Amino acid sequence: MTQRELVICNSEAIAENCNEPLGYAGLVDIKDPTKPRLCSLFPLPRPPEDAPYKNFCEKGGRFGPHNQHQHQYQDVLLHDENLCFLTYFNAGLRVFDISDDKLVKEVAYFVPPDPVERRGVLPKSKLVCQSEDVLVDNRGFIYVTDKNHGIYVLKLDR
Repeated sequence: MTQRELVICNSEAIAENCNEPLGYAGLVDIKDPTKPRLCSLFPLPRPPEDAPYKNFCEKGGRFGPHNQHQHQYQDVLLHDENLCFLTYFNAGLRVFDISDDKLVKEVAYFVPPDPVERRGVLPKSKLVCQSEDVLVDNRGFIYVTDKNHGIYVLKLDR
């Protein structure tokens, strides 16, 4: 994020069933590139109220941040320095308002239904959704891939 002198950083979940340290995503102030400073951490995704599990570790598969949308200076891709689109494996896609670099807020999410048919080798422990990549075009269409489903095309209502 060049205009605001902030960088979005995140770890990547590797192990299934939260058998590893908790993953994180955060904003880093790079006004002085020799002294980067953590501004805030993103809130931990919460399951929907009607979910049959109390947290995403109980759901199975991998849980934690994975890939974020990056416009990569492509005019066809969305460039919005106030929003972050980030996949969280079994917690689906999470959309964060980062307009206040000291208070990141989740503003939308999409958790795909768990697959009923295995089309890939992962996850190994339990067949649950595993959202992988996200890309947002300049019209606002969101493309999210999943290990067993293929691709979802979504649109963020604003």
